[in-house]
Amino acid sequence: MLRSPLNLPRGSERDAIEKNSFHIAAYHEKTIIGVGRLQIEPNHSARIRYMAVDDDYQNQGVGSSILIRLEGFAQTNNLRICWLYAREKAIKFYSKNGYAVKGESKSELSELKHKRMEKSLN
Repeated sequence: MLRSPLNLPRGSERDAIEKNSFHIAAYHEKTIIGVGRLQIEPNHSARIRYMAVDDDYQNQGVGSSILIRLEGFAQTNNLRICWLYAREKAIKFYSKNGYAVKGESKSELSELKHKRMEKSLN
């Protein structure tokens, strides 16, 4: 869902910290319909990455449920801030879930514009 618009192959989402990150998936029956990953960063923060929900399941609470579980994991690990780089089309979703825009960013993989967004977990 995230890689195909960038013409990147399946598997390109894997990286060196894959095994040290917290992953979550949402299922409908036996099919994955949404995913998200949280990685612990310095300064008691958590970075959310690889959030995606299948188009057929958007606007049904799937993404918010994934986000709540990722934030819960961060809080359990005494992390104070969750942050992420949101694509332009996802800014409204993250804003609805309590995230605030903190700056501009360019994708690490493409020319897509992103915004850095943060949420305090205190």
